[in-house]
Amino acid sequence: MGFLHESEPLTWDQAMSHLRFVRAHGIEQFVSIFNKCKGADADPFRWGDEVEHQIFRLVECASDERSVKVSLRSPEVLHELQAVEKAGKEDGAEPEETSSWMPEFGRWMIESTPGEPYEGLDGVLAVEKQLQLRRARLQAALKSNELAPTVTAFPLLGVGDFSEPAFPTQGPVLDSLFVPDEAIFPHPRFPTLARNIRARRGSKVEIRRPKLRELSLPSSSSPDVPQSVEEADALDYVYADAMPFGMGSSCLQVTFQAKNIAESRILYDQLAPLTPILLALTAATPFLRGWICDDDARWGQISQSVDDRTASERAADGREGDTRLAGSGVRPLRKSRYDGIDCYIGEDNETETLNDLPLVFDQNHLDRLLDAGLDKNLALHVAHLFARDPLVIFEDRLDLNDEQDVDHWENLQSTNWQTLRWKPPPPQKGVLSSDDKDHIGWRVEFRSMELQLTDFENAAFISFIVAVSRAILDLDLDLRIPISQLEENMSAAGRRAACTAESFWFRTNPSQSSPEYQKLQIHEILNGKDSFPGLLPLVQTYLRESCSLQTQEVLNRYFSFISQRALGKLPTPATWMRNFVMSHATYKHDGRVPAAAAHDLLVRAAGMGAGLACPDLLGLFCSCTSKQSCLVSCNDRGHVTSLLGFVPDTCPLRQMMGMCPLVSAA
Repeated sequence: MGFLHESEPLTWDQAMSHLRFVRAHGIEQFVSIFNKCKGADADPFRWGDEVEHQIFRLVECASDERSVKVSLRSPEVLHELQAVEKAGKEDGAEPEETSSWMPEFGRWMIESTPGEPYEGLDGVLAVEKQLQLRRARLQAALKSNELAPTVTAFPLLGVGDFSEPAFPTQGPVLDSLFVPDEAIFPHPRFPTLARNIRARRGSKVEIRRPKLRELSLPSSSSPDVPQSVEEADALDYVYADAMPFGMGSSCLQVTFQAKNIAESRILYDQLAPLTPILLALTAATPFLRGWICDDDARWGQISQSVDDRTASERAADGREGDTRLAGSGVRPLRKSRYDGIDCYIGEDNETETLNDLPLVFDQNHLDRLLDAGLDKNLALHVAHLFARDPLVIFEDRLDLNDEQDVDHWENLQSTNWQTLRWKPPPPQKGVLSSDDKDHIGWRVEFRSMELQLTDFENAAFISFIVAVSRAILDLDLDLRIPISQLEENMSAAGRRAACTAESFWFRTNPSQSSPEYQKLQIHEILNGKDSFPGLLPLVQTYLRESCSLQTQEVLNRYFSFISQRALGKLPTPATWMRNFVMSHATYKHDGRVPAAAAHDLLVRAAGMGAGLACPDLLGLFCSCTSKQSCLVSCNDRGHVTSLLGFVPDTCPLRQMMGMCPLVSAA
């Protein structure tokens, strides 16, 4: 979601003269946070997940003319959900019965988190139920012809009148051939981000993904930057041109609180090699702009959708720069500001060796951080965030007290969208005692995973990364690989069937001092190969000594599912969805997603999310979801009631599907 503030932001032309000021004072604000909170210690292990939901409206017509659109009602749905949560708390709802709801970039999107963080490793026991509660509470706030399956992206985004209501395209914010400005959530931060990315770049963003390899494609006859939908469709790749194609994608994120700043740096570094592995395991984005793609994940298209680099920064061309911009707008930048991490931040001697790719930063920023007492590795990380420009500046939040405010720090921190985010505490909460309920410590956010179709899958991957994080710390594992290898892994992770077909660099002796790296398939990373025992056996060794039998049982079920997916015995959502569309009766073998297929896919996904048996996706693990009750929100202030056997006529899934998915599954 990023840093939100309610006022009118500056235009890019107005902001240009303030960019250097914001960068300089962002450094000062971080220094203040560091000095105030660096002594925080013994913080409890708290953690939470974040789900980005999407709302769709079914269009029912004659059998082959049915369709589905994004429903641009998230502002009013958000208002209703927040009112439900407020009323529940006033009525004394237990913490596990509460959730938090926040805006997201798309006007059809909403972000949810647990009402309060989970505590300790045993918190994994509550995750699936919490996800079910949020799914049911959101569905209860929708109209009878709306649904909110947990998909990563809408297959028909940018195709015709894909939204309800519809608006004309090529507006002043996006200038998109495909997406209207009104598809953006109306908080001023979001359209300003989109407009200023385009302004700084000097052109519209260009998103390219490969078309389905099964197609016999003629060579492109259109220009590199299409001027019409027809020219775009004639290209031999899928082309899109606006930020909603990226930031309109949903992800699954997990944030961990470390016991202190040192542990947070260890977690950041040790989780980094897992970011491409989890991206490949959770791949769930086989469509873009109504086309079936020949890759599987969202990461590359989001990276391209917010790439604000100038032409000179993307490829040095000798142009004269503008000194108001970071690096004068001509300093080469290897990649978009949305990408994998650029460096490790650990305090040990190996960190500098593993950081084997050059970092871009301003020397005066680095010098200031070193003078403030940061060690070189951490100072380099913070300084390199400020090699980018702030994208949204609010005039009434320019002249601030750097000892109290954090706006300029968060401006850059929140728009460096990487696979991990190292998160210092909000200073007013970081200085509180660790046993204060309002205390927030040093955290790490794991950001690479794609949203899954069922709560079982999402809970499995959330719980997996939580358990791995504990095992890393307890067993003192070192999973780091050189940054150059990590970037190679990120490039591989989004490819088609990467979960089973690609090999990834991985450290095979994580308990020893002299590192050894091999290319392994994901099932070998998880289950072991030769002398490398595998991540899952290592984690299970830790679990046997560290948590209850009940927690072990739940985690082992999740681990077994993940292992089956890595072995190819169960498909990724990307593979499952691609197969669903390509085997649909309306598919014309032309690489395009038919509207009826998109409709049926999202109805099926909503049913699976509510418990409809899906053995072609989950195999025997579908029994883990079908045993759950159909969750239907009552009129009692949104509290959730479990109903077995008897399902009221108000059940939204029964209305959509003509049946209760759980009764039919039984």
